[in-house]
Amino acid sequence: MTRTSDPTSELADLYAFLSGVLADPPDETAVERLSAEQLPRQASPQALDTGYQLLDKWRARVDDPEAEAAELNRVHTRLFVGPRPRMQIHESWYADDYLGEPLAAVKSSYRDLGIRPSTELREEADHAAVELAALEILARGGNDEYRRAFLQAHGWWLRELARDIQEMTDNPFYEGVGWLLEGVFQADTYLLGLDPDDLSPGYGQLSANGE
Repeated sequence: MTRTSDPTSELADLYAFLSGVLADPPDETAVERLSAEQLPRQASPQALDTGYQLLDKWRARVDDPEAEAAELNRVHTRLFVGPRPRMQIHESWYADDYLGEPLAAVKSSYRDLGIRPSTELREEADHAAVELAALEILARGGNDEYRRAFLQAHGWWLRELARDIQEMTDNPFYEGVGWLLEGVFQADTYLLGLDPDDLSPGYGQLSANGE
């Protein structure tokens, strides 16, 4: 999350961070690093600024990295893993077709755009961590058209996901993650000339038209 003069590079760093902490909670080493990392004093859009403020609030309370890592593991498990997690952070869940057509569609998008998500990610292809990792790859590759195409097809649910995370936890770290996700989505859609309100799951429309 280092500030640079390249907004796309900053977006890539944020996508990488968000992908990582949604896939797995920070371990003790990561907690030590994050609690010492310098965060931006101001950021735009406001959602990013709110996210950084919450991470700063979280950092101020970290006295024992080992204990904090254990707490983040508990919060992450309760939110995203379960048993009976509070959330299912899959695109197909938000499309009311869990592990169905949206999962097949995102796999097809990865193939079409030449994306090979890291083998370290164990989650399904439509899991938020995997989709954010794909956006990181596209941002680092510098192909705005590919990133725009991916967000047009699969970005429609990210704002709702971000707000759900904000609402589902009072832990400042993961609440901050929710705000950072909303902020990076706002920043990237603006940079690419996309209107978030116009994004929708196009595969559902294609399916309906084919019936």
